[in-house]
Amino acid sequence: MLEIAMDSHSKVWQSKHAAHLDETGGKHDDNEPEATDPEQLYEASEAGTKTDPQHKHLTVGELFPKAKNKRSSRGPLPKESNWHKIFEEKIRSEGTMEVENQSLQLTNIEKKLWKHTNKAQLINYYNNIAEYILPYLKDRPLSLHIKNLAAQAPGFYIKDMEGHEPDFLDIFSTKRKHKAKGKADVIDYAVCNNLPALLWLINLGCIDLNPWNSTTAHPLAPDFIVIDLDPSDEDFKKAVKTALAAKEYFDEQKLTAFVKTSGKTGIHIFVPCKGFSFPQARNLAEPICAEIQKRVPKIATTEVSISHRGNKLFVDFSQNDEADTLACAYSVRPGKQPCVSTPLEWEELTLKLKPTDFTINTVNARLLEKGDLWADLLNKKTVSANSKILFRSIAA
Repeated sequence: MLEIAMDSHSKVWQSKHAAHLDETGGKHDDNEPEATDPEQLYEASEAGTKTDPQHKHLTVGELFPKAKNKRSSRGPLPKESNWHKIFEEKIRSEGTMEVENQSLQLTNIEKKLWKHTNKAQLINYYNNIAEYILPYLKDRPLSLHIKNLAAQAPGFYIKDMEGHEPDFLDIFSTKRKHKAKGKADVIDYAVCNNLPALLWLINLGCIDLNPWNSTTAHPLAPDFIVIDLDPSDEDFKKAVKTALAAKEYFDEQKLTAFVKTSGKTGIHIFVPCKGFSFPQARNLAEPICAEIQKRVPKIATTEVSISHRGNKLFVDFSQNDEADTLACAYSVRPGKQPCVSTPLEWEELTLKLKPTDFTINTVNARLLEKGDLWADLLNKKTVSANSKILFRSIAA
């Protein structure tokens, strides 16, 4: 896997660009148009494809044995299940690696997820930063965002594991709030608590990882209020200016907030707290966002309707409901480049900052230099101080 991660033009998995690669000796052609059609991104050329000696299966579905747990005794998968989209993926290569005494079956790791980045490089990134990202995933249910064809190809979501999880992936089961035909009354969410589980999810097709704001121990009590600065026109400078306005507000209120890039064109702000319900967190987030928007009214809005925002940045308070998710710190995002949602020092927020400063190729070195800037996100003193201030605002 490391060999393939080092060589983004590996010939084990042949794409429709194989002839071009042969002619250039594996060099990048920056003028080559990006493929956007899923079939073009995924289609493999049979001619000249190197045979993997461990290639024993035709589709990913064949790698999933009949589940042995009680949850999977629901009968066959309903037609509406998105698991079919995973199971139908054809296997061009496969292999097994041992991780913490667990056997992981990896498939199609030579597949291009971005123009210059293959699946092996993505797996390698998550393996290298596991100690940093796992604390932000621990005991938090996940909504799986699957992009198993390519980063910019159509994706889909999976919430219910439906009995298809390996033994080393933890599960959080909760009753479905709104019953749906063909779906079980209980949803089994994935919970990523260890390295084998992390790499299994990435191989499955997750590029980004989106945990709840609460944990399995206290599912109805968020650990932070989250604010998503989302520029309608993808102008990152608007996100920076609005984040700086937010910092002014937090300093005035004596609130401690943590900031990170979204990994796309926005910025995420987390305000750690405890003792609130999700409705209370939502009710706190709305006036906070309104106060931030008032400081930069020419570039920001709290207008929920997309059609009414124009080119203004949306100061989004809506990610504070039960089971809502945001990409966690150090998660890669499925955008135009393999950018990473990266914790920042507030002093780093300048108009020179770019989301592309933080990719799977740069974040490791940054961590070695700065360490985890969000390590104190749930520091007890910080959480307690923030909570007292927020409770006073509710009382007022």
